[in-house]
Amino acid sequence: MAYDFETRLIAQVDFPSPSRVASEVIALARDPNIEIAKVAQAVSRDPAMTAKLLRIANSAFYAQRRPSQNIRQALVIIGLNAALTLALSFSLVSTLRGCKPNGIDYRRFWRRTLLSAMASRAFGEIACKGQDEDLFLAGLLQDVAILAIDKAASDFYSKLPQGATHSQQITYEKERIDGKDHATYGALLLKSWNLPEKLWQAVGSSHNAESIDGRTDAGRFARCVALGSELAEATLATNRPAALAAVAALARNTLGLKDEQFSSVVTRVLNLIPETEELYETSLIEPEDAETLLAQAREMLTVRSLHALQEVHALQETANVLLSRTEELEDSSRRDSLTGTLNRTWIDRQLEREFTQAVMFGRPFTVAFVDIDHFKSLNERYGHQVGDRVLRACAQSLQTNMRGSDMVGRYGGEEFLILLPGTDQDVARTICQRLVDAMRELKHEANGAAVTATISIGAATVNQQRRFANTSEMVEAADHALYAAKLRGRNCVECFEDLNVPGKRTLRPVPQSKRG
Repeated sequence: MAYDFETRLIAQVDFPSPSRVASEVIALARDPNIEIAKVAQAVSRDPAMTAKLLRIANSAFYAQRRPSQNIRQALVIIGLNAALTLALSFSLVSTLRGCKPNGIDYRRFWRRTLLSAMASRAFGEIACKGQDEDLFLAGLLQDVAILAIDKAASDFYSKLPQGATHSQQITYEKERIDGKDHATYGALLLKSWNLPEKLWQAVGSSHNAESIDGRTDAGRFARCVALGSELAEATLATNRPAALAAVAALARNTLGLKDEQFSSVVTRVLNLIPETEELYETSLIEPEDAETLLAQAREMLTVRSLHALQEVHALQETANVLLSRTEELEDSSRRDSLTGTLNRTWIDRQLEREFTQAVMFGRPFTVAFVDIDHFKSLNERYGHQVGDRVLRACAQSLQTNMRGSDMVGRYGGEEFLILLPGTDQDVARTICQRLVDAMRELKHEANGAAVTATISIGAATVNQQRRFANTSEMVEAADHALYAAKLRGRNCVECFEDLNVPGKRTLRPVPQSKRG
């Protein structure tokens, strides 16, 4: 029966798939070299989606970010990944609301769906940082198969008791579909739409999130989605205090959240309700109900703290340890294992972000290419262990002598890339010269002898007078300046803008054989 139902659900049911714009958004999201211009062009074909992205960029969701005036600025402020996810959620909600349910409470379904999306995001802001919009979309779609089942079999939910809870609905489904429920079919449906694996996996495990290791990113993501569903159900429950207490306990057990953090999640959801109601054109909760919900959450937490102060303290310590470990893991994934600087992937991401903001907001931005002089000869003479020690020491010297806002990453071999946001050519030259001078004074132990390793730096600046088409051209310009520094005798700084290069030219990559 389950297989026949599955086939009917995916192949035979006239159930809406993502719109044309949403499908294009999905394709763009899978492109690792996506550009803001392409996203802006795709989104702008849907005026309603454009208006909502502009509105959300200046809403409570992003209250601390600078305001946007057009769709390109909105994409910069929100971030490409967030904008793609939000655009997809707007399109899917618009499409799915065209479905006409046969046996479910349609109004309660959408209220619960949007509350679940907000709650998933709010839990993620504490336990799964940097994935807010992905969690919002997963929460929004975790019950989407209810609509599909309802349309596939118009009488399927007809015997479901009026006012049944979410858990009662799950039991009802399992009894009739060979032990499967709407989470299983939700994952199947989202997978058929070619949505990211992280989304359909979280939806598929939303009723059994503990089955995924909570120490992994996927496990914490799935648990935020599951908790979002539980908090949404508690918000609409008749016995709300008991329901809230159960969700708080689940948050402690599955995510290690402190009671104060759970209270902040409830507050965050209530604060987002007005914006969400406006964006998705619906009514979620009455103002007096919102005040009662917050009061009940605080009262429940106060009672618990009075009766179990010692337990709360232990949970706080556990949560802090878990959060610290998570942050350490996140940081280590961005670092080069040998030098401790940002790895190539992360320095490239930061380069794209800083370049885009510099172009969009007219700020100066400098990229500096650093190369250790004669490093190949040093490796051949003293061995790779000495070479590794020199690399680590040079990396530490670079980080020590830069400003707090600057970033350095290992670009490859003995080369480093330094990003200097908001920095014009004159200031950049001063900083780079300081790095060269500091490196010259640094002594390295090599088989009982003290050796010195100098560096050469080439810098390129984007400003109102000098523009580059993209980051590749800017890095190539810095590379060109680095080659000039090598030709000048090494152990020095050259700026691309000072080179005697014709205004209209094609830069050629510098052969590695001429480095060192």
